[in-house]
Amino acid sequence: MPLSRRTLCTAAAAAPLAALVPCTAHAEGNNMQLMQAVLEPQGKDLYLSLSWEYDLPETLIDSLRRGIALYFVCEVRLQQKRWYWTDKDLAYQELVQRISFSPLTRQYRFSRGGLSQTYDKLEQILPITRHLIGWRIADSSVLDSSSLELEVRMRLDLSRLPKPLQVVVGGNSDWELDSDWVPVDIEQALQAKLF
Repeated sequence: MPLSRRTLCTAAAAAPLAALVPCTAHAEGNNMQLMQAVLEPQGKDLYLSLSWEYDLPETLIDSLRRGIALYFVCEVRLQQKRWYWTDKDLAYQELVQRISFSPLTRQYRFSRGGLSQTYDKLEQILPITRHLIGWRIADSSVLDSSSLELEVRMRLDLSRLPKPLQVVVGGNSDWELDSDWVPVDIEQALQAKLF
């Protein structure tokens, strides 16, 4: 059956939209996993070091190269469990990491907190986003409390994307990078050595 010019034009116009259709085939491989957590009390401060494992899907890498910045948020919450009342929040911290690409200079920029640095390759940045070392989360006096519970979470923050893109990526499994809340054994983390 011969193809008409109208059919070819319609297919060419629909091709970019087909790439935006949600895909669920890779949903299992996009989870972020906590590999190691280390707690270090130093003086009056309590420091946390984390090691995560995850891969960026090609969709995110392609979006990054088109100028869309990616925001990774690491959260930690420390609570004291109480049977007679609601749990007491001792500490909550959030650390935002940003990766962007400048097509003009062909360089990647990584920002964490107020510091930023440029890199030539994305492969140089990803290990930095996976390892957080020496993050101050609370006063070391919280370790004197009983029934402590420490949880950490790493996720790709979709709320920081441009609004039109938030609508398009909603439900797309390639953009759903999230570890969910992971409990950390405090005793084990205090005895662990830095990766």
